[in-house]
Amino acid sequence: MKYFFKNANLVLEQKTVDLAVCDGKIDFVSNVEEGNFDKVVDLKGKMVLKGFCDLHTHLDKALISTRVANRSGTLAEAIAIMSEYKAKMTDEDIYERAESTLLMCYKNGTRFLRTHIDVDKNIGIRSILVMKELQKKYRHLMQIQIVAFPQEGIVDKPQNYQALDQALAAGADLVGGIPVNDLDPQKHIDMVFKLALKYNVDIDMHIDETDRADCMTLLQLAYTTISMGWQGRVTAGHCCSLAANPPEIVDSILEKVHMAGIKIVSLPSTNLYLQGRGDTCNIRRGIAPIKRIYQEHCIPTALASDNIRDPFNPFGNGNLLETALIAAHGCHMGGNDDIDLLFDMITRQPIEMFGADYHIYEGEEADFIIIDAATPGEAIIAQKRLYGYFRNNTLNF
Repeated sequence: MKYFFKNANLVLEQKTVDLAVCDGKIDFVSNVEEGNFDKVVDLKGKMVLKGFCDLHTHLDKALISTRVANRSGTLAEAIAIMSEYKAKMTDEDIYERAESTLLMCYKNGTRFLRTHIDVDKNIGIRSILVMKELQKKYRHLMQIQIVAFPQEGIVDKPQNYQALDQALAAGADLVGGIPVNDLDPQKHIDMVFKLALKYNVDIDMHIDETDRADCMTLLQLAYTTISMGWQGRVTAGHCCSLAANPPEIVDSILEKVHMAGIKIVSLPSTNLYLQGRGDTCNIRRGIAPIKRIYQEHCIPTALASDNIRDPFNPFGNGNLLETALIAAHGCHMGGNDDIDLLFDMITRQPIEMFGADYHIYEGEEADFIIIDAATPGEAIIAQKRLYGYFRNNTLNF
């Protein structure tokens, strides 16, 4: 089959082209005879890209909000619920929920996904092994990275730390962390770095998911990253405490973060839901100041789904256009430039942070999505979904 796509808007390359697909390969063409193609589609400026990148999810926890209830809606209760629920999870349960969520994300255009998977003395590395199966099964549809994540802490918990080590030995792609869950956050960070060096893997930590202004393990993470020579290989998720501090303090911290080459992922839906629970008036939003992080400090910044219908967040559809719209509301980002930046935070920036290439090249395998919109603003504000996608020499509408 030979396909001809007229007026394809390669939004991340900022150009409109006529695009042919012959024998599953991309060819940029002009002045062609349309009759030479089996199928001709005039995209009329619809956006074409390799797909969205969801850089922070929890597929092992997804879709259990109908089974267990977080009555207080707090982070502490969510962790306690999951700690108890994990002990009861079967491999089949983990597989079924993770697969359903993964396919939900795929249908909404995600083609690159990173998932944080719990490891500890109770669950061991069972969830990691399940995700390895799914990673292999769906490698033709989506690139998946697995983060071994010690939700329950590791300081003075040798069995949890052993599970984290075993997860990396079993093939987890990155090592995670959550320093505020241990009484000694710096020791937690140091222990995670020890494993990162041992297995030569990147780090992706949950950082400062709290409203406390004085809780700033992000700064400790930056210092440690520099001292360990791991610049450019560390990602910090959440960073909610930045929102509780004045600009001068935030700027001083972000200067060090920039020096350390740390990348930041904001999770607007979950943090709008969890943060500010202790406030009785002027309730805080708790979202990291993403516009300041990127524009003032040139720190790579992404938006991601985080929790999808679990005790941490009963909402979520694995839809990054929805996530971008939530961030637009929560971060006061409504101008055209703001919307373009939010789109960049679910496409170009996270794809680069993932370690992939967002460009569409002539001669490469044809694998792209088509959004039913001509601009990021139209896609995000009107919540335009996939118009179609092309892969394996097949056009899907």
